[in-house]
Amino acid sequence: MFEFFPGDRAWSSTVNLALMAGGSLGDMERWLGPLRDLPAADPSAADPPPARLEAWAAAWAGMAHRQEELAALDLKAGYPLTAGARYLRASVYHASGQRQIPLGPAKSESYAAALQAFGNAVECASLPLERIHIDSPDGMMPGYLIAPDATDPRPVVIVYGGLDLTKELVYAVVGTAFARRGVTCLVVDTPGTGELIRLRGVPSRPDYEVPTAAIIDYLETRRDVDARHVAVLGISFGGYYAARAAAFEPRVSACVSWAGSWDCGAVWRRRWDGRSGYEPASWFLPWVLGTPTVEQALERLEEWTLADVWPRVTQPLLIVHGEDDREIPVADAHRAFEAAGSEDRTLRVFTAGEGGTEHMQTDDPGPALQLIAEWLSLRMPVEAHLPAPSPRAV
Repeated sequence: MFEFFPGDRAWSSTVNLALMAGGSLGDMERWLGPLRDLPAADPSAADPPPARLEAWAAAWAGMAHRQEELAALDLKAGYPLTAGARYLRASVYHASGQRQIPLGPAKSESYAAALQAFGNAVECASLPLERIHIDSPDGMMPGYLIAPDATDPRPVVIVYGGLDLTKELVYAVVGTAFARRGVTCLVVDTPGTGELIRLRGVPSRPDYEVPTAAIIDYLETRRDVDARHVAVLGISFGGYYAARAAAFEPRVSACVSWAGSWDCGAVWRRRWDGRSGYEPASWFLPWVLGTPTVEQALERLEEWTLADVWPRVTQPLLIVHGEDDREIPVADAHRAFEAAGSEDRTLRVFTAGEGGTEHMQTDDPGPALQLIAEWLSLRMPVEAHLPAPSPRAV
């Protein structure tokens, strides 16, 4: 993995995610580069010292605010689309930076700034999305619907982010990749993510077929969506959510796991016991899972296993993984592929030689995203003349 901060996987992975979502390496170097000169941290500690966190938060905030200043100048000059692009980048910076900030005012302010900047981007650039709200057992779930330019109802893919992604970051990553292929895309904050965890304290849950059912109930009320054809795409930890949805919600018609998940509890136990470079932080997992301590969170996470779930996934299935993924071992992707009950299933492992070998292909995400969108469009009734897919493993 490209390590902007050598030896610090947590900070470097955040930089890579921001680049994946449209950030600028030049911005990173100008604002984050000086942080490399900070005193080295103790890799065995559970949390970084406050001074490092303050410097981190200030750098990301400054980087985002600079984009907002430039956007205001673009608007004044009469360039609203240019300003919209600046605001979207500012939103990515605000949202990325707050991922490593512990709970408290600074984190809340950074997240609020991300939402505001994203709203400005929508207003200035008329981003092709519709903000929606979905009633569910966990309360209203906000999302963005990105629809293709079509008059007839279109199939839809629900995109679930990982443990610490927001719908705004997910939108910045996937953009119009699905809409360009005639598939409506829904990015949504669900239990444990985005607005639900940050503004309402709703933790994650193992039975993700419950929020999925609520989402499909909503989609069935829309005339512009063909709710008979609903796929699920899970990014990183969201691969668990997608598998659960496909296994236990019969209205799901296809499943994509962007990082093949097998046993989330085992993965996180290894990460905590062998942590280095402050990953994971002691506050993070209890916050997402709604427990007082890390140990209780790890015990709760033992429910997040897919060993008995994958055989119930019979829909067309795509698993995309990196050969050198250091978050979820590639062996887990192979286990998931072998255990799945789908006849039409594909496992795509990206290698170092071609790029995209890291987690979520953050070292080269473009080809993986395009592959996912293409694979999915071939399994949805987008165009009648498209050939039927044949089962294969890559």
